[in-house]
Amino acid sequence: MTLGHTQDAVRLAYLTSQLEYPEIERVSLEDFARHLQDLATPASDLERHASDVFLALACGKGDPEAVRALSSRYFQTLHEYLARSGFDEATRDDVLQQAMLHLCAGESPRILSYAGRAALGSWLRVAVHRFALQVARQAGNDATRDGALGALIGSDVDLETRVTIEEARPQFQLAMQQALTGLEERERTLLRLCFLDGLSIDAIGAMYGVHRATAARWLQSIRRQLFVRVQVSLQAELGLRESEFESLAFLIQSGIHLSLRRVLGAA
Repeated sequence: MTLGHTQDAVRLAYLTSQLEYPEIERVSLEDFARHLQDLATPASDLERHASDVFLALACGKGDPEAVRALSSRYFQTLHEYLARSGFDEATRDDVLQQAMLHLCAGESPRILSYAGRAALGSWLRVAVHRFALQVARQAGNDATRDGALGALIGSDVDLETRVTIEEARPQFQLAMQQALTGLEERERTLLRLCFLDGLSIDAIGAMYGVHRATAARWLQSIRRQLFVRVQVSLQAELGLRESEFESLAFLIQSGIHLSLRRVLGAA
């Protein structure tokens, strides 16, 4: 075994999963071990989410009992999550039915990509939310409260990275607030002019009597300060692995202007 998986650890994880889902019969120990190897699931994640990986594998293999268990355990929670995100009831029902087919059916069921690096419920929430945003856009309706996250994170980002980003959002906003507090008043004013008032670099340069290139350098320097401070704060707060922080670094770099509007507007 690799990735820290011993045969005993895999066997124990498999037996524990069977006890949780005794109705599932289409996943053998060999299937389970091979799936873990293919997904490169770390040993620490296997300890926490073995039964979730087991259930996802069974759903991907078309086990009807597994699909029923998945729906029974998560359908209502996902329905409530979509409601809080601003989707109407008809859209919620349609999305969940389509999402289950999208995740659990076809030649390459998407749920087989779930590797246990987050709880299955969190992974499903992000997957279904992403699917709901696609449905809403196709219907010409982008009026959802959390639509900004979907726009912020590119479609090429895998679901478990999206889970990491989604779950780190409160810490990200707090880190941004703390980083802004550490700026000088002039620096916060420059940010407000740019991100709240929507002034161009040329207009800001004219206000301060400097060339536009100088104003641009000022703003770039401030953004860099914020990035570094948020980086330090998140690494200390979340204890992230390097690969996980790279995903959050994408969030910081790509979404800093959205967060600044939110945080500065509340200041």
